[in-house]
Parts: sequence; structure tokens; C-alpha cells
Amino acid sequence: MQEPTPPNHIPVKSMSKTRIIAFIAVYSALCISTNYVMLPLLNIKLMDTFVFVAGFSLGIIPGIVVANITWLIYGTLNPLGFSLPTLLSVMIGESCYAIVGWMVSRYMSRKKNLFSIESSIIFGLAGLLATLAYDVFTNAVTGWLFYNSIVIGLLTMNFPLPMGLLHEISNLILFAVVSPLLLRAFKIFWKGDNSEFQ
Repeated sequence: MQEPTPPNHIPVKSMSKTRIIAFIAVYSALCISTNYVMLPLLNIKLMDTFVFVAGFSLGIIPGIVVANITWLIYGTLNPLGFSLPTLLSVMIGESCYAIVGWMVSRYMSRKKNLFSIESSIIFGLAGLLATLAYDVFTNAVTGWLFYNSIVIGLLTMNFPLPMGLLHEISNLILFAVVSPLLLRAFKIFWKGDNSEFQ
């Protein structure tokens, strides 16, 4: 006997390709536009949260597509400059958020309420760990490419400025607070109503 679909699981397979493409476009547009708006806030971005939610709600492949579209546009037309090796490393690193989002969705699909304190804690911790992995990977690659030393790349993550810590702490908060709101909006648009949230 097949196990019933948990109330929080969104069966992406039942979505049309057109709708999945539309959601990919929306998530990508949100990533890109908020990146430019939040440019003055160094290492504080909503993009990681959007990619995480895309992976959570759409799956690994659509989530990775969102990550790569975002960096292809934002990384190429970046006011801070362009570097192809750096672009490739952040595209790979950003895909981590989509993968973690998908992994968390498999765990969370058995829970009855995505919009609880427990769920926010899970989202926040997932964001913290994914961001730590992203920062270690991208800084190691940067150190190897530009300083010929992975160690120097990792040291510059938080010295002389605590950029890594700022990124990790802000994502801890953003994932915990914003992810449930985005998932609520996603489910409303996907189902066409918000009756289950009444």
C-alpha cells in the first residue's frame, strides 16, 4: 500500500513543465533583482535563501538551474568586476543551497507543519551549514587561484573583516524567517488558494 502524501509535500512531478519553468524564472528574477538592490550590504543577500527554497519546492535540478542562471547574469554583469574562474566556483558553491534545500524537503515532508518554530530552526541551521560549506569552498578556490594557497584563501574569509561570519549569521536568520514565508507563497500560487493555511 502506497504511503499517503504528507500535507507539506509538493508533488513537483504533477506540475507542468511550463509551470516549473515559470517558477524557475520567478526565483531567478528574485535572486538577481535583490542582489543588485542589496549590493551595499556586503555578504548579506536573499539569493541563497531563494535558491534553497527553489531546491526545496522544485527539486535539485530546477534549484541548480536557478543558482546557475542567477550567477551567469549577476556574476557577468557584476559592479564589483568579472572573473571566469571565480564565477565558476560560485556557481558550483551556490548549487549547494539547492541540494541542501532538496535534502531538507525530504526530511520536512514528514512533518505536519512547515510554519512552526521547530521548522524555522531547521531552516536556519540548514542555511548556516550550507553557507559555511559555500564559504569554505569558494574561499579555498579563490586562495588557490589568486594566492596559490588554499590556506590564505580560508584565512581571508574572516580576516581582516569577518565577511564569512557576516554571511553565515545573516543566512541563519534569513533562512529561518524568510524560507517559511516563501514556501507559504509557493504553495498558495501552486494550489491556487490558501485554504490550507486558514
